[in-house]
Amino acid sequence: MLNLNITSETSKLEAVIIHEPGPEVENMTPATAKRALYSDILNLSIAGKEYGQFKGILEQICRVYEIKDLLHETLSIPEARNQIIRELADYTKDEKLILQLKSLTNVELCRQIIEGIPLIQQTLMNFLNKNRHHISPLHNIFFTRDSSFVIGNTVFISAMAKKIREPEAILMKTLFTYHPDFSCNNVIDLTDNLKGVNETLTIEGGDVLVLNDNTLIIGIGARTSAGGVDHFIREVIHCTSVKNILIQELPDDPESFIHLDMVFTLLNNNECMIYDPLILGENKYHTVLMEIDNKSVAKIEYVDNLLQGLRITGKEFYPVSCGGSKHMLQEREQWHSGANFLAFEHGKLIGYDRNVYTAQELNTAGYEVITAQEVIDKKKSYKDYEKVLITIEGAELSRGGGGARCMTMPVRRE
Repeated sequence: MLNLNITSETSKLEAVIIHEPGPEVENMTPATAKRALYSDILNLSIAGKEYGQFKGILEQICRVYEIKDLLHETLSIPEARNQIIRELADYTKDEKLILQLKSLTNVELCRQIIEGIPLIQQTLMNFLNKNRHHISPLHNIFFTRDSSFVIGNTVFISAMAKKIREPEAILMKTLFTYHPDFSCNNVIDLTDNLKGVNETLTIEGGDVLVLNDNTLIIGIGARTSAGGVDHFIREVIHCTSVKNILIQELPDDPESFIHLDMVFTLLNNNECMIYDPLILGENKYHTVLMEIDNKSVAKIEYVDNLLQGLRITGKEFYPVSCGGSKHMLQEREQWHSGANFLAFEHGKLIGYDRNVYTAQELNTAGYEVITAQEVIDKKKSYKDYEKVLITIEGAELSRGGGGARCMTMPVRRE
């Protein structure tokens, strides 16, 4: 059994949950892309090769769990199988789905949960329905960061902002509750007591950054609401030692601002990647510092920006600018996840190779830039550098709307 432990964004990564994109990505057309939360459709053959690089690096770094493997193993537990079928039926508000899913083998049930649960073509209404699925394919599931997240030794199941993504959270709740590698850990479902009461209370993992034992950084915008953060705080203050929570408002559009980690990620103990126009520039988006004392909010105030807020909590961070100093390049590279990095050790990062100006800024800040293929082919080793950026090919993956941090759900760090 794996003991969860996340008290930092940048300490040595020991275990991570990922999902390699599969047929669910191709089970989309230009007409359905918007509903699936995409601005374009992906070419799976190219995205798969790029993801293979990414996974190849992760497998050299830490223990890698694949969602599909975890789900198949979990479905062999009768209680878990019954629970996920029950929750998926509740999601659709159709009791008939229970019989449909119970008739499937574990292999087929696993496949359909991820690739889409089809409408049975036995009625005229279903036959004429343009949506061929009872539950849509999980087009976004390879962004494992969003549907659950770990703080300390507790896993939080996200309250997803978009209904099409709710089955991802149901799936992750099942895995963390029943899979033998995780089942002894603390699981808090942030949708508990919210169903049918207040659907505006949302919070997703891409908006939650763990600075250390005492400080969290959270974004509010298109996917995480202020009320959702309040609801989350009421839970997190009772199971962690958090003392400070920094809140950053985000624009509701364009879609590249979907989560905080698209404009701000931590690189090591004293450096962060920022999208300068939002984090430090003149704009209408506020930064708020909340202080926790005796398990309640003791103080709440505006601060100038995230860096000043971090300074107040006792942490000084040097910012590295996504896209460099030119506004046009900042916009272009932020659009393709240029601020979204996964730190697998202090100062050791994974990001897309297409964001060349961001890589130049990191190089100026002392980071050696090497390619994933060089590491996989053993021509270079990330262990030889104190600060390093490993670039993965991402021309296709980046069009899905997320980067290396989005595609990983760390469950244990050193």
